[in-house]
Amino acid sequence: MGDAVPLALAFALPTAAVFLVMPRYIEFLRKKGRTTSDAHKGKDVRVPTPAGPLLIAALVVGEVVAWAFYNSVVPLVLIVVILSCGLIGLYDDLRGLGGVVKPALLALVGVFVVVAEHYNPAVYDPTVYFPLLTKTGTHFIIFGLIVIASIPVASNAFNMLDAFNGEISGFTAIVSGALVVAVLLRSYAIGQTTAATLAVALPLLGVSLGFYYFNRFPSKVFDGDSGSLTFGATFVILSIVCGVEIAALVALIPAVLNSYYILSSVRGLVERKQMAARPTYVGEDGRLHASREARAPTTLARMILLREPLGEKSLVGAILTISAYAGILSVITSVITWLL
Repeated sequence: MGDAVPLALAFALPTAAVFLVMPRYIEFLRKKGRTTSDAHKGKDVRVPTPAGPLLIAALVVGEVVAWAFYNSVVPLVLIVVILSCGLIGLYDDLRGLGGVVKPALLALVGVFVVVAEHYNPAVYDPTVYFPLLTKTGTHFIIFGLIVIASIPVASNAFNMLDAFNGEISGFTAIVSGALVVAVLLRSYAIGQTTAATLAVALPLLGVSLGFYYFNRFPSKVFDGDSGSLTFGATFVILSIVCGVEIAALVALIPAVLNSYYILSSVRGLVERKQMAARPTYVGEDGRLHASREARAPTTLARMILLREPLGEKSLVGAILTISAYAGILSVITSVITWLL
């Protein structure tokens, strides 16, 4: 009962910050001329962007709550990750970063996390728990390299899944919900009070749910790279500090496959605006169609549309349904890992 208040605050305050501040922030972006064309509408619709700075601030609020109540170093590490990746994404929103520079900068954030673990072993446990198997041994160097690589991989996977109204916010809410379930099951299995761990995981769920309200079809605001990169980095580092890496990886299957299809089809790290052709287009019927151009990148959306054209809302619904299946598989993975 003593943990109910801090856990409630860690979830409610970031969520409330998004709900209460976002309408004014949207108006601020519009007055400053910070809008972009919603490419999947049949007419020129301008949408304010980026919402990333507000989302970053809300996540930081949640982690500050976790730190204030539990005095753990983990929320402080997460705050640095959130702010660092957020600034990288914001620079990309405003000025633009190359397809190689951005992952390199994100990898440096991973280096910070490894250094933090080196000087304070309470940041994460350099072992992995596998379903139906025991955990691995402690491998600081190997695990550290995985941590460093995980941030650019996960961040760009989230970024590549940020193409349609409500897609990134809905996906993040689904996978962060699966992450919270994994943390709860792990807590139950090891028989220890891990409210501090749960407190650092709840802000991402709250912020993504709050953002979905404004980002769903038809979107009132876009997150920009500052939002999607931060969501990806926060999620993957949460999975590491919470010790639920395998369950998190299962939840990320749609995003990982989507990014793999894109990178393999364009043969390298290429910015979205530099791609030779778009994977989808709006037809005369107002629906989204899969591109037939050979140069167009292969994406999850394009593969879904190969079956039949869909409206944007229906397409995102199909993507989020696939994501929900992955979330269910993630929960099943957690059950197998911690309860069997």
